[in-house]
Amino acid sequence: MNKKNITLAIIIFFSPLFWRGVGGEAAAQFFQGIGATAGVDLAKEKWFLHYPDGSSATERKKNIFGFNGSLRAEFIDNENIRWVTEIQYDQKGCKDKTDSATFKNRLNYICWNNFLKFQYETFDGFPYLLMGPRVEYLLTQGTKSTAITGAFQKFNFSWSIGAGFEKIVYGNFKPFIEVHYNPDTPFYYAYKTPPLDIRNRAWELRIGLIYRPGGHDSCPGVVY
Repeated sequence: MNKKNITLAIIIFFSPLFWRGVGGEAAAQFFQGIGATAGVDLAKEKWFLHYPDGSSATERKKNIFGFNGSLRAEFIDNENIRWVTEIQYDQKGCKDKTDSATFKNRLNYICWNNFLKFQYETFDGFPYLLMGPRVEYLLTQGTKSTAITGAFQKFNFSWSIGAGFEKIVYGNFKPFIEVHYNPDTPFYYAYKTPPLDIRNRAWELRIGLIYRPGGHDSCPGVVY
């Protein structure tokens, strides 16, 4: 499947009309919304060094700023629990500061994220928690550090825990904001070329807009 067909499949999957067509009213109720986000990352890396004499050391590198953006869909017709799946572009990496220079290492990923969303309603909106795994595919690698001599792994696995708030407003489009903490899983390295192993971690700040079919969660009209 070429890139054009993949893009078309993603657009169809995230379309409200698709879910109304494939399963009628039941599928339409299962589908709860489609949205988009944009934000910034504060990313860093943890380096695990292994020396020929059998000793090892751990180094925590400096933060680097990046950007992220996603297209998401939300499912499950439940007041408190939802499933959120999204395709995300995400920038990670670090600054490697040495005595002679500071090297910027930049990694660009496309990610498939899946979260359980736990929410409850207040007068102003819906505060919620998100938790779940991420599968990341490395698009490009721009690493300047002399210690990085090989390529980062094409596939990486991480997890995320986050908190957010969706504002109650009139109409179908609802604004929201989220903060995520996103470390790599402890059983996998994003980079593994002796004598160095690397894991990523990042904080994400996102703002977004989600379309709710039928104006779900909007303020009710006045009944006379």
